[in-house]
Amino acid sequence: MESSLRLVAITNCPAGIAHTYMVAEALEQKARSLGHTIKVETQGSSGVENHLTQEEIAAADYVILAIGRGLSAEDRSRFAGKKVYEIAISQALKNIEQIFNELPTHSQLFAVDNGVKLGKQDVQQGSVMSHLMAGVSAALPFVIGGGILIAIANMLVQFGLPYTDMSKGEPSFTWVVESIGYLGFTFMIPIMGAYIAWSIADKPAFAPAFLVCYLANDKGLLGTQSGAGFLGAVVLGLAIGYFVLWFRKVRLGKALQPLLGSMLIPFVTLLLFGVLTYYVIGPVMSDVMGGLLHFLNTIPPTMKMGAPSSLARCWRLIWAGQSTKPPGSSASRYWKNISTTGTPLSAWWR
Repeated sequence: MESSLRLVAITNCPAGIAHTYMVAEALEQKARSLGHTIKVETQGSSGVENHLTQEEIAAADYVILAIGRGLSAEDRSRFAGKKVYEIAISQALKNIEQIFNELPTHSQLFAVDNGVKLGKQDVQQGSVMSHLMAGVSAALPFVIGGGILIAIANMLVQFGLPYTDMSKGEPSFTWVVESIGYLGFTFMIPIMGAYIAWSIADKPAFAPAFLVCYLANDKGLLGTQSGAGFLGAVVLGLAIGYFVLWFRKVRLGKALQPLLGSMLIPFVTLLLFGVLTYYVIGPVMSDVMGGLLHFLNTIPPTMKMGAPSSLARCWRLIWAGQSTKPPGSSASRYWKNISTTGTPLSAWWR
């Protein structure tokens, strides 16, 4: 085999606690002993660490994939045009020497990605806007799916089907469909906050952000007039994400480091932000959302004509240039319904 090779590698395992880091260390030690340079990206319980840049991948002679839970299509596309040696992580630790010996003969050339990337790439990766858009895109299926089910339930009621809830005995089919739809709106906020945090700090931030955002949006748990809503998801998602991003830099030694992402980060983050949300952030954000809802509910009749246009413009900013005809049309119908029926805005949220 050639001397002084440049190598890059990825390790992951189903649990992300032991083998991911043990194999990474073994690869580094063996490469150094053979005079090679290597950088190993670990995808464990603490998320992605030691991330491989495109420049490092391009400069590498070989890529080693010691994986136990597969790689996403996006991850594999990073190695297009490179010689890749792939092995199950369960076999890697006891065959470290074999891996290096077989690099020239058993590596396979990954197909070059000739796909055309469509659309504008205006949002810089790693920016606050990219994190917010990650949360919005994750929440959309909950809004769309839940909203359609609620609309179907209301349509069935208009056609004469009965509507009875559980307090009156056996619930009707329309009530069941509507209740399933409202689940989408119930989990929309925690999912949005969780994916904002995940976009910033990867997997360790997901669970704490989800649970804390659920707490912040549950007025029954907080004892407030309203939940924190979208503003709470944004504030808590960003705060938890950047806190976990800092927390992941803590070094605890070889024995405890694998537990950082799977146990210590979720526990400490959930405790800290859960208490802060219950006593401080939740009530404050609830007051802010309550004030906004009160303002919208008390808009004078003379200003109601401009409300759909303003609402559509806000959606246009959120969608960052995507098609705005559906949001504009929806905004007009949405506000017309509120204006003509007199239904307060807060009644649209459970």
